[in-house]
Amino acid sequence: MSSVKMIGSIVGFYLLAGLAIAHSMQAEQPLRSQQDIARDKVSKGSQVIDMVDINQGMTVLDVLGGGGYYSELLSEKVGNQGKVYLHNNQAYMPYVEKELTIRLADNRLSNVIRWDKEAENLALNEEQFDAVFFILGYHDLYHKTKDWDIDKDRFLAQLYKALKVGGKLLIVDHSAKHGSGTKYSQQGHRIDVEYVKKELEQKGFKLIRQSNLLANLKDDRLMSPFAKEIRRKTDRFILLFEKK
Repeated sequence: MSSVKMIGSIVGFYLLAGLAIAHSMQAEQPLRSQQDIARDKVSKGSQVIDMVDINQGMTVLDVLGGGGYYSELLSEKVGNQGKVYLHNNQAYMPYVEKELTIRLADNRLSNVIRWDKEAENLALNEEQFDAVFFILGYHDLYHKTKDWDIDKDRFLAQLYKALKVGGKLLIVDHSAKHGSGTKYSQQGHRIDVEYVKKELEQKGFKLIRQSNLLANLKDDRLMSPFAKEIRRKTDRFILLFEKK
């Protein structure tokens, strides 16, 4: 066999091997729903996650994670050796139970652990997580009804304790008017970014990055995020903290 033919055979072998591996990996990854794929355009989930250095084998908490859109993306990031804890409390269930059931049916996300716990008792271990994602829920720490009254200090202390030293906390939420603090958290489901930064720094987290990836200058930062005109198009801030 000529050297040219030999080289061609070797290259062909490795190309076929690579395709086989890629096909195997693709087969192991469940197909995402059309709803999630459509949401990618406005939530930019993969880009948000990429702000955190998530690697194979990591353990991540998706706190008050709703229907699990971010958890599914994180599931692929951490791989078979990693784990994603998808947390919700009982008050979230009427809104997310159906989506959760479909998403986790037949163990399709085998590395995602459904973690239904009340906010005051998350039952987490010390330094358990490499990262915590808290998406569109921070304002709810200041939302009070007869069925919803979170002890925010206890809740945040649990997150801090459960993060490894150097672990990351990613916050995404609907922006309120500058200087408004928590004024719009109750009815408007929004919170002032500067208030969040100050509060979390007081809790021991260090702000290491802020992004305008989900900014929308056309949003008046007053309308409810659930209003049809602005749903999934609000001005949203992104903050990345590190546990010191």
